[in-house]
Amino acid sequence: MASDKAVEIFKKHYDEWVNNPSRNKSGYDYEKTYSDMMQKIEQEVLQSSVGDVPENPNSKKNSKLVTGK
Repeated sequence: MASDKAVEIFKKHYDEWVNNPSRNKSGYDYEKTYSDMMQKIEQEVLQSSVGDVPENPNSKKNSKLVTGK
């Protein structure tokens, strides 16, 4: 995954967090919304680095072994 994609994900969620008026109600709300934002960022960055999850859980079983022969 390119670092540009990770920065793009962070910027998207950070901008949403900054524009969220409920984050400034109390110190607890500030930390809670920040923690939620960081969890979303971590999830998206990890998912984009791993790639799409196959729809069929058995799809790996259908792959063919490639040998050097």
